[in-house]
This record gives sequence, C-alpha cells and structure tokens, in this order.
Amino acid sequence: MTLLLIREEIVCLSILIFLISYNAYYNGANKQNQFLRIAMPGLAHVIMDLTTVVTVNNMDTVPDIANRILHIVYYITGIVFIMSFFNYVAVLTLPNRTVKLLKYTGFIPLTIYLIISSVLPMEYVSGNGTNYSFGPLVFAGYGIFAIYCLTGLALVLINGRKLELKARLSVIPMMILMFTMILTQALIPELLMTGGGVTMVCIGLFIYMDNRLEKYMEQAYWDSTLNIRNRNGFNKELSDIGRKHCRKKRSVNIGFVVCDMNGLKLVNDTIGHTEGDRLLAAAAQVLTDNLKGAQSVYRVGGDEFAAIYISPSDETVLAEIENVRTACDNYKGLSITLSIAMGYASGVYSEKWKDIYDEADNLMYLNKTEIKKQHPELVRK
Repeated sequence: MTLLLIREEIVCLSILIFLISYNAYYNGANKQNQFLRIAMPGLAHVIMDLTTVVTVNNMDTVPDIANRILHIVYYITGIVFIMSFFNYVAVLTLPNRTVKLLKYTGFIPLTIYLIISSVLPMEYVSGNGTNYSFGPLVFAGYGIFAIYCLTGLALVLINGRKLELKARLSVIPMMILMFTMILTQALIPELLMTGGGVTMVCIGLFIYMDNRLEKYMEQAYWDSTLNIRNRNGFNKELSDIGRKHCRKKRSVNIGFVVCDMNGLKLVNDTIGHTEGDRLLAAAAQVLTDNLKGAQSVYRVGGDEFAAIYISPSDETVLAEIENVRTACDNYKGLSITLSIAMGYASGVYSEKWKDIYDEADNLMYLNKTEIKKQHPELVRK
C-alpha cells in the first residue's frame, strides 16, 4: 500500500535525477550553473516528500517528534526551492544593485519559518487514502511559498519588457503553475501535489535553460573567435525585425553603422595572422563597448563589421561613432594604430533595407579614403 502512495514521488525523483545528471555532465556542477542551483533544492524537496508520505502513513512505528522534524525539513526544502527560483527571476528582471540586496534579505522568510517551527502546532489527519500534516505550521509554509510565487510573477509582469519573449513564456506559466498547485495542496491536502509541481517546473527550466539543439543552432549565428554575432546572426536579426514590424504593418526606422578595419592586410602580410586576430578582437571589443544603442554588433565579413539600430536617434548614433574613434586612438598594445572606417545611414525599414545599408557602406568607403590619406602607414604597399 505504501508503495502505491509514493509512486508519484518515485517518478518525480527519477526525472529530477536524470535532468540534474544530464545538466551537470554537459555544463559542470558549479555555482554559475543556474539550473542546478534551482533543481538541487527541488530534488531535496521531492526526497522529503517521499519520506514524509512514508512516515506519516506509518505513525504507529515512527515517533511523533521524528515525523514533525521530517515535515519541517519538507517545508523548508520547498521554501528554499521557490526562493532559488525567485532569485533567478529577480536576476532576469531587476537591476544588479537590487538583486544584491535581495541576496541579503532573501533568507528572512526562511529564517522566520525556522523560528516559528519550534512553537506553531502541527497535527496529522487521516484523509481520503492517505494521512497528511495539517495546522498553522503547515499553512505558514504554504503562505511563504505563495508569497514568493506571487512576488516573482509580479516582477515578470511589471518588468517583462526586459525579458525576451521565450523567457516570459517560460517563467510566467511556471510561476502560475506553482501557485495553483500550492493553493490546491492547501485546499485538498490528500493530493500531495508539491513534489509533482516542483518536478514540472524543473522540466520547464531544463527545456528553457539547457536546450542543446537551440545552443547548437545559436552557434551558427555566432563568431566564436571574436565573441560577437556573425553574418548569419545579422541576417537573422533583420528577418526578425521584418517579422515583428512589417508583417504587423507597423512602420519602424532602422539604422546601420557599417565598419571596415584599416591595416589588417598589412598586419597579416608583414607580422602574421596571430597579430591580425588580435587587431580584429580589439576592433570587436571597441565597437561592442561604444555602440551601446545598437541591437548588436556583427562581423559580416573578414574585416567588416556592422551594427543595427532600431528607431535610432541620428545624433546619438553619430556621438557613439565618435566614441569609437576616440577609443581607437587611445587603444594600446597593438603593433599599429587601431583604425576603423565607419559610415552611418538610417531610414524606414522595408524589404529594401539594403538600400539603407548600401548608403552606409558608401559613406564608410568615403571615410576609409580619408583615413588612408591621413595615415598612409596603414596602407599595404
């Protein structure tokens, strides 16, 4: 009979062990692994769920004090799980300063529960098919759990614009699911749903955080040498803009900054490609650090870069271009002066976006001609 009662917990435990093992194998078991930081307390909660179901249904052999301690640990692991999930949502939606503050204050509800666990009463009830815990201590645990769920959901709804659509579609349903299951658990204790709810949330997080196929596809859009997006990423971004705006018949302005390295061929031919790679890496860094208003910076060719702006302010973009030139002049540690020719153009996005890009490209070549006149040492003879 006991085995039938814990069949859900056994399935959940098996799923979590598999997900955690798989994730740890591919991503490493370290503090930066967000999935493990959430899933490990979830695993502990499911283990305690299984344990307390067994002990509460064998009260003739398990002492009351042991049952109480095990149930307190059960609720604590649930609180730690939802607290870890809440901290992850906070990182996605709040400024770093606020997140750091939450790290210091986030243990307050857990500390409160630990304190009241020594005084609040808890009893055991014979329900429909299973015994279960009941009383003020139980509902205090449910209440803390529910507060974390609702606060996390509010963060996503208020600051949802900071999240990409995929993140919103993952986090919001999981928060609603956890709140619904904890509410149902409080109203119908015999259902014993929290372990299943924790497992379902971990499955959702695993799919969102550790989608191996998506990671492999992302590599197709990434220049791993320079740690910026490549030509494929550039084309995908433009396709996404078209899908988001043009198909909804919404007009949007777009701007392009087209860039070309000066002196790369000279360095490759006279010093070597290793130094040429250092020059490219320096250019990528300077462009990424200073074209702050751009969607992203892309390597669209061997020594060619581009940046995409949505609804740009021409004055702001031109100021950022000047910041790039200043950063190039001040860059130290290279065999030649870091120099990047740049051109900028903007206009209404349409299927003829390439006309805008070509205009920026032509302005870049004019700038390149001027630079060659001023710095003949960058020209390969």
